[in-house]
Amino acid sequence: MNWLAAGLVALVLGTSHYLDWPSEIEAAQDAVAAYKAAKTEQERQQRFEAAAQQLCGENAGWRLLADGAVQCFTHRGFKTRKVQL
Repeated sequence: MNWLAAGLVALVLGTSHYLDWPSEIEAAQDAVAAYKAAKTEQERQQRFEAAAQQLCGENAGWRLLADGAVQCFTHRGFKTRKVQL
C-alpha cells in the first residue's frame, strides 16, 4: 500500500509542471507583444524627434507644446517659429 501511495505522489509531483504549461506560453506571448509595442513606440518617438529637429534646424532647440505643435528656439533661447507636424 505504501508503494502505491508513493507512486501516486511521485506521479502528481512529476506531472504538476504540465498544469502550468499553457499559462507560461501565454505569459511569454504577452511579453513578446509588449516588447514589440514598446519598440514600435520608441521608433515612432525617434522619428518624431528627428522630424521636429529637421523642421527647426540643425542647431535649434525645440519643445512640444500641449496642443501638439512644436515650438522652435534659437541657441540663445529666443522663440523663432511654431510648427505643426
